[in-house]
Amino acid sequence: MKSVARLILFGLFLSVVMLVCAQTLSSNEMKAVKKEVKKYEKEGWKTLPGTLSLQEQLIRSRKVQQEEDGEGSPKWHIGVASSIGRFYDAARMRAMTSAKAELTGMVTKCLTGKYVANSENQQMPLDQAESLAKAAIKIKAVSVGQRIGNPLVIFDAFRKLPNGNYEVTLSVAILVRDIDNIADELFLTTINNK
Repeated sequence: MKSVARLILFGLFLSVVMLVCAQTLSSNEMKAVKKEVKKYEKEGWKTLPGTLSLQEQLIRSRKVQQEEDGEGSPKWHIGVASSIGRFYDAARMRAMTSAKAELTGMVTKCLTGKYVANSENQQMPLDQAESLAKAAIKIKAVSVGQRIGNPLVIFDAFRKLPNGNYEVTLSVAILVRDIDNIADELFLTTINNK
């Protein structure tokens, strides 16, 4: 009995070690990150005090981009945006809105696929399926933005431009399954409302 417990414990330990090792970047990727950090710093990019450094954010960003689900598909959809504004907060808010809009576009793409798959029996052209998906998004635009909520911010940097304005760039991520769930809900509500 003790040997079975030890074997199970050893198996769990091994799986944890493999999981931790899988989440580290290779030496070539680390060199690329360091090179990118130097480029960002040379261009004047900074992070807010109390947040992760540029290097740590870039490492985190790469890890999220490489993360896969159990089937080998990407686990996250990523939205990237930049904005310029007179004040940092205004520029960041615009960049976040643009990044969320990019994620909403991914919902539209997913929803279009669902309309196309559903309409194959009805022999609906692709452009008509796309227009149905866009109409559903417009009808439910507020709820899509609310359902996306606050995505995971994986990179957030700013720089002050010579004219006194701030430029903010950020990358946000949302789970692929969350995008699919939002698209499923929209699809079912539009199909049921026909």
